[in-house]
This record gives sequence, C-alpha cells and structure tokens, in this order.
Amino acid sequence: MKSKYLTASLLSLAFAQPALAQDEKPLSQTCPNLTAEEIDGIENFTGEFGETAIYARSYCVSVEEAHRRIEIQLRGSTGPRTEPGPPPPPGAPDDSIGNLQMVLREQEADTFAGLWIQHEPAYGVAVAFTRDAAVTLAKYTSDPLFFPVERAGPSLIELRATQDRVVNDLNRLGINWYGAGGNVTTGKVEIDLGQSADPIREAAARGEIDLPDYVIFNEPNPFPIAAPPIPAGDARVSSFPQFANRTDGGISTLVGVPDVPARLELRDGCLWLEPEGEEPKIAIWEQSEALDLTDPDRVAVMNRFSGAKVYADSDVVLMGLQPGEVTPPSNTIGTAGCPGPYRVVRGIVPRDIWDAQRKEAALSDRERELGSRAAAETDYAADMARFAELQAWRDGMMMERGDVVAQIYIDEGQATAHVFHTEAVTLDSLVRHEFRSFVTGQEVPQGANALNAARDDISAQLAEAGIEADVRISEIEGFVRVSPSDIAALSQAGVDGRLKFPPLVRLEIANQSAVYQQDIPIRRDPEAIWYPLEAHPDFAAIRALVEDTPIMRPEPPRPGETEGRWVASKPSRAASLEQTHFLIAYGQTLERIEDLRRAGFDPIEAMEAINGRATVEKRAMLATDIVIAEPVGIDIFDNGPDGFASSVRWRVIETLSGSAAPGSELRQRLASGERDNDEGERVYGQGGDEPVLLPGLPNSLEPGSRWVLHLNDALYRHMSHVQGGEGAARTEGRWFVSIPWMPPSLIDESEMVRPVSLYPEPIELSELRERLVPIARSFRVIGKEAK
Repeated sequence: MKSKYLTASLLSLAFAQPALAQDEKPLSQTCPNLTAEEIDGIENFTGEFGETAIYARSYCVSVEEAHRRIEIQLRGSTGPRTEPGPPPPPGAPDDSIGNLQMVLREQEADTFAGLWIQHEPAYGVAVAFTRDAAVTLAKYTSDPLFFPVERAGPSLIELRATQDRVVNDLNRLGINWYGAGGNVTTGKVEIDLGQSADPIREAAARGEIDLPDYVIFNEPNPFPIAAPPIPAGDARVSSFPQFANRTDGGISTLVGVPDVPARLELRDGCLWLEPEGEEPKIAIWEQSEALDLTDPDRVAVMNRFSGAKVYADSDVVLMGLQPGEVTPPSNTIGTAGCPGPYRVVRGIVPRDIWDAQRKEAALSDRERELGSRAAAETDYAADMARFAELQAWRDGMMMERGDVVAQIYIDEGQATAHVFHTEAVTLDSLVRHEFRSFVTGQEVPQGANALNAARDDISAQLAEAGIEADVRISEIEGFVRVSPSDIAALSQAGVDGRLKFPPLVRLEIANQSAVYQQDIPIRRDPEAIWYPLEAHPDFAAIRALVEDTPIMRPEPPRPGETEGRWVASKPSRAASLEQTHFLIAYGQTLERIEDLRRAGFDPIEAMEAINGRATVEKRAMLATDIVIAEPVGIDIFDNGPDGFASSVRWRVIETLSGSAAPGSELRQRLASGERDNDEGERVYGQGGDEPVLLPGLPNSLEPGSRWVLHLNDALYRHMSHVQGGEGAARTEGRWFVSIPWMPPSLIDESEMVRPVSLYPEPIELSELRERLVPIARSFRVIGKEAK
C-alpha cells in the first residue's frame, strides 16, 4: 500500500494560482480592471522576484499590490538563522499570519478551526471558528486583514487528530488508500481509497473504528469496461494472479524508467513473462487488467480502461518499474493455480504497437529538426540500418568479449550504443571504426562472464534452498543484487550451509532508518537540536576560524556561459553558523583543529568536502577513533530513546587513530536490528551503509572477522539528541556511531579493506595505515587520551 498525506502550507496557499488559461489571452482582456501602466509593469517586470509578476498576472492586480500581499504573507519569516541561540519571542498575536495561527491553536484550541488566505474577491485572511467567530477573533486583533468565519464541524486540532487516527485505523485494517487530507475550509477529512469503503463501514458497525460524519471516503470509479466472463469449462488458464486492491489511483512513477521487451507465454496454465535481462516469472497483474478467454484460439489480457489487449505467446513490452514497485504485493488474489515467483506488471503493450509508436515518435522528432517528412524518413532509414548493424556487433561482442564487457545498451531511437567495459580494455579497441562516433562507454568493475556466473550460481542455490528472491545484475556497480522476500530465511539458509554466496553477490534490503521521535519537547522549536552545540566553550572561536576560511564551492554559469566554475569563497553568517554546528557535532575542538592545521590538514575544508570530494585523510579528520576491531557481541534487539535499534560490542585489535587501546571494547549503535511492528511481531530491518547483523549473509558480522571502523562518540551524542531529545543518549561510558560516508569496512583474506557500501572504493590495508599515520600523529597526547 502506498500512501501520502495531502497538506497545504501557508506559502502554497499564498502562491496558489487559478487556472492559467487566462495567460493565453492579452492581459487587457483577462484583466480589464488594470490600467495600461499596470499591465506594462507586469509584462515588462524587472524586479528581483519573478513570483511578484506571476501573482499580479494570476489575480489581476498591479505589481505594487502583488508585492504588498506577498510581504504580508511572508511577514514573520526569519530566513536562515545567523546568530546562536533561540529567535526573539514573537510580538503581538497579529504580527504575522503564522503567529496568529500559533496563538489561536494554543489559546482557542476548542473552537479554532484554521485559517487560510483569500485572494478573491477581496484579499484577506479568513480565520475560522466553530462558534463565536467574531467575538473570539476580536480578542486577538482589530486588523481588517483578518476576518472571522463561522465554520461548523471539528476544530483544527480535532480535524488533524481525526485524520491521523483514521489513517492509522485504515492501516491496521489493511485498507488500501492513496491520499488523506484535512480541509480546513470545509471541516472535512477526505480519504482517497483504492478499494470499496464497505469493509470500513462494516468495521465501524462492529465498533472497530470510529468514523465521525466529517470523514469522507472517495471510492474509485468503476472500470469503464467490464471484465469478460470466463466461458464455462474453459481450463486453458489455471488462475490469474492479481493485486487484491486497485493501484490506478496512485501516483505514476514510470517516467524515466526504461521499457522492457519481453515474451508473454502460456505455460502449464499460467501466464509467464520472460523479460530481457531477467529470469522468467509468472505475471501478476493490476486490477485494471482482466483475463479474456472469449477467443477460443487465443488467450488475452484486456485493459479495462481502454479495451486494448495483449495475447499469450506473443512479444510484448513492459513499462519499467521503480525499485519500490518490483516486489509483488503481499495482498493478492487468483494465485492458487499459479503460485509464483511473480513479475509485477504495471503497464504492457504488444511489441508491434510499441515499435510503431516509437517509429512515429522518432519520425516526428526528425521532421521538426530537419524540416520535412521526406528528410526525416531518409534519416530514420539510415539510423535503422546502423541500428541493425549495432545489434549484430553487440551480440558478437557479448559472446566473444564477456570477460571485459559487462553490457552494451543500444538506443534504437538514435541508433547509438553505450558500452560498459572493464579497465582491461579501451573503448577504441572494442568498437569498429565506422561505429566509433555513435558509441560511448564507461569503465565498470566486472565483465559479463563473471557477473553471469555469479547470478546463475546464486539463482540455482536459491532455487535449491526454496528461497524466493529477486536476482539482478548491476553492471555499473559490478555486483549481483539479491533482494530476498524473507531475510531471516535467507540468513538461516546461509547458516545451515545451504547457501554459499559468490563474492560478487550483494544483498538489497529495504533501508531501515533510526527512529525520529516526534512527541518530544524539542520539536516545538526546529532550531532546538542545535542549541547544545552552541553552548560548547569553543563555539565562538571555531566559528571565527570558519568565517576566515575560504572554501572551494561550485557557482552556476554566469550570463552567456554554459558551464559553472569552482570559486574559493568565505561563508555567509548563516553558512558559518551551520558549518560550526557540524564541526562541533563531529567532536572538533579548537585545539584539535589547530593541531590538524599545523600538520597540514584542515577539518573545516574536510567537512565541506565530505559529500563527493572526500579522501582517506579528510574522512579520518572527522572520526574521533579509527580502529581495526572484531565483533564480540551483538544485541540485535536493543531499541532505545536514542532512535537506534541495536548495539555491537567490538574488541580493538589495532588503533589507527584516537585513544582506544588495543584489547579494549567499544560499543556502537546501529539503525539495523529488530523492532516490533504494528502487529507486535519482532522484525529485522537493515540500515543503510551498515554491516548485516544476521549471520550467514554477505557483509555479516561473523565471529573472528576484522573490520576497519571510523567511529565518533560526539556524533553519537548529537544524533541521539536530534532523534530522541534531551537525555536520549546513553551515558555509561563511550558509545559510538560510524561517521557518514565512511561505513564499516571488512578486511578480506588479501588484506583489502572493503566498505559495506559501494563508496568509497576498497583500499589496501597497508596503504590505509600509511595514510592515516600523519593524522594520528597530529594530535597532542595528554596521558593516554588523544584529543
């Protein structure tokens, strides 16, 4: 089930535009109330913010009036904070729209029903109450900008609480819904469903859910075309697996995803798909598709919106899937005779129709570019001839050079190719001279032979072990991705020895993040997470260094230029405040920064470069402790107010930087681990860029394994405060997290240090040791503890 909340902020209401059809006519016609001078001011607007002219055009007001209204709407907005400490307290209740809303929520919670900006016919802010609107509003403002509205129904707090409660109830009942929103102007909660509302009403009748009369369910419209009846006695198809709920009302995510040619076949009573580059699987269809057996000679699937059909034993093209759409739904129907494994279908057309559509689109593009249909057809014919030659070349290359070529993709529309090849060969050595200007390439870690062998190996093992998983090759990453339907079963198969993962196999598991607690005091002020950092004794001194440090930053192209540039510049006051926050969150002190600078390193620059321009040395500057360690204990269910799910105890084997002594133990908190789900079941989730805590899997924390850890205890304390508020961090001894962009790295048999994520790239342990020595030596040591 996919869902989203539909909410409207003040700014979105402020800049909401009416229908833009008026833009197609001259302003003198669409806005006859404007003078010629006012029209000229809109059409030839030279002010700083283009939104002003857009607003003026949309609502037929002068630029000056538009500016006045926008200033009202932005009144009270403070922009980025530039100085430490909480913002100044608000003034009078009606100093700004936002402040009045906040005051009324607190002081008139029982009757305040919300406020909204009214643009037409008269500009103002409607302030709604469930009763006594005029009298109540007069207690807080006499500004004519605000006018009272009596609106029956729930208060604003009741409206929001009902929305949240009903959504939770729908999730608990397994109801399929797409969107939910509380409308303050009508006092209604509207929920868009992907199924009939009958189960909800039945649950309400049984007392399982409370439904106020202001909750409205929008059920999906019936399909315009009925499903064809199945002829009596027709047993050609055993069953027709489908989603149990409708999906046509959700947001489409197919844009930008490549289409996938496939073969649709009727095999043993089931409709199988053989997509290019994928393993054959049984098709599972959306509710908008229906089995059609009206033709005794051909099995078809009909779209209930258009009536279009695809036929069994024919070539088809599947619309591409986003990663979140690949996994079949848990709630299905019609699966008894065709139990899987399944390939999700979210759009399908016959191959000949797809080819014709692509050809026409290509001809239309060429006609616009070349100026005539004849020229377009000539150019298209030449491209198609080259396309056929490129296909033959690709087939031969994949057969002969799979040791160094991972894949060759051909763009049929342009008759060009892109080659994924290893560093062992150059692109020129692979491509025929006459094709060279039509072929591009890039280096990847592995050739197709190694990737195919790993895929075939793990696929066979999974089938033998009875483990359902999606297996696919990622040429760019150089890995085979395995996405299991049951991670615990996969782990047990690994422990039992029924699975032996090839080196090129990596797991792909839905990411589990740390828990961000909502109902805690610091959420009342979005800046409160930074206040403890601003109390650090070195805050002012570190900020002074930040403000005096030019950093290379990208700038957009200048007028008349097409490429941007990197320019050394000092930060603004707001930027320096933010940078200082992060430096202190990572445990930087004035003395530590000065020590590193004397040694030729700069943590201020390193912090700026961490996302995309980091090096071994820059990452090391941001870790309080870098060690080689082995896991000696895992508490996989160790949920706490700090937001993390588990804890790992490490025994230090070697200290590369910091104060942790060999033989001592360190404790790390992770987002990975077990949590109780809504049904009370304990379920394992995998955090991003973290080792796997379940045994028997790639990148598992196996006993005796050695890891390089870039740890930070100060960052743990800050993250705990952000996620859980005051007192959430554990205080008995030192607790750590890994620094971002430098995940734990397994040391393999060849002494290569391999991060659990794709980046950074592996490095030899000897080189890592050598490059970290200057960092470790730069810190002054007092007693046994490095600062």
